[in-house]
Amino acid sequence: MATSNAAQQAEEEYMEIDTRYGKQMVAKSSLLTFPDGLPGFEHLREFKLFHEQDTESVHFLQSTQDAGVRLPVVAPHSCKIDFRIELSDAETAKLQIQPEDDIMVLVTLSDNPEQPKTGITANLMGPIIINAQSRIGIQKVLNRVDGAVVIDAN
Repeated sequence: MATSNAAQQAEEEYMEIDTRYGKQMVAKSSLLTFPDGLPGFEHLREFKLFHEQDTESVHFLQSTQDAGVRLPVVAPHSCKIDFRIELSDAETAKLQIQPEDDIMVLVTLSDNPEQPKTGITANLMGPIIINAQSRIGIQKVLNRVDGAVVIDAN
C-alpha cells in the first residue's frame, strides 16, 4: 500500500537551526553531510542548502552547527561556465556515487575588495561536489585547471 505525501511528511523528522535570518525548521533528510568538513571549517560537517526568495541562482550552504557560517554558492553553469571534474576512486567512494546518481557541482562566491570593478568572484579551484541521492558532499581542492573550465562570453 502506498503512503500518501501527507503521511510521509507527518513521519518526517525536523530540526531547528539558527541562520542569518533567524531560526528555521528543516527536514533532517534535506541536510548535507561533509565527512571531512570544508577547508577552513573542518569541524563543521552538516549543512543545509538554502536560497533566498528573489535569488534562485545563488544558494547558501548554512552550517547547522554554527549560525555564523553561511557560504554563498552557485552552480557553474549559471555563470556560463562548463566545469568538468575528475574524481579519484577514494572521492567517488566517499560520495557513495552510483551510476544513476545525480551529482551537483557548486562553487563558492566571495567579494573581491582588491578588484572593486569585478565585485564577486567564484572559487573555481575549490568546487563543492554533492551526491544528491546520498546527500554527501566534499570540497575538491584543485592544484590547477587544464582546459576543464570553459567560460562562454555570450
